[in-house]
Amino acid sequence: MPARSVAATVLVGTLALSLTACAPAAGPTFDAVRAQSEEAVTEVVAVMPTGSTYTASGDPTSTPCGTGTATVDGPRGTAFATIQGQVTLPGAADAASVIADLPTALGDGWAVEPVGIDVDLATVRLNRAGSGVSVDITERAADAPVALDILAVSSCGRVER
Repeated sequence: MPARSVAATVLVGTLALSLTACAPAAGPTFDAVRAQSEEAVTEVVAVMPTGSTYTASGDPTSTPCGTGTATVDGPRGTAFATIQGQVTLPGAADAASVIADLPTALGDGWAVEPVGIDVDLATVRLNRAGSGVSVDITERAADAPVALDILAVSSCGRVER
């Protein structure tokens, strides 16, 4: 992945983490918030143009809330889930147009949120209603193939031991 694309993904991810609220000790489990994140990515991928392919970037990760890694504070024993991947768009698809059309394609169950940073790439931050999952979709800075980076971050969930 080109350095500019990595930098944009890191910046967008950092902002997503800073905006994600953590669950109280009696809130949802980590497994539940991870499943919500995976479902949100599945919904986003489902509205991509026909012929698009999704590739996950490794396994879902967890980060304890309130750690130096995350800027959010949460009760001990909570963590948020992060899902990353890439959608390769078909043929002559225009990444900026696909991103611009996402809020409409996803419908009322999604809200557009401010990205919080200016980047030279097309990007949108969407929040899935009811789950608090934030999904950033960013144009990948490369000549070919045309692709989008996806980063989904859940709210915090209880880690059951």
